[in-house]
Amino acid sequence: MWLKTATTISIIFSVVFLFAFAWVVGPRPARSAPREAQIQYLRRGAIYVGVEAFALIASIAGAYMIARSARSEYMEQSRRNMEALLEATLRDHAQKQEQDEQSTE
Repeated sequence: MWLKTATTISIIFSVVFLFAFAWVVGPRPARSAPREAQIQYLRRGAIYVGVEAFALIASIAGAYMIARSARSEYMEQSRRNMEALLEATLRDHAQKQEQDEQSTE
């Protein structure tokens, strides 16, 4: 359950953070702005891209692990269902043979 919660939070954060670009990074400095202002803008942009990439990769990894877990659960349930079907079929077959033997006597 914690994995689904963490993945959902990561996805929501990624989407909100994606649309918050203008507020997080801020306006681009003018070409005539001091070099330090331009470097700060580039740093903010690089940090933004890094955080966004990390959040998206975390979302993808979480979704992959959830899908893998669900797949193994479905495979296990499928195996149990097949075993139950085979056992029921064998019981029915044995009962039918007993009935056939009794009716021929």
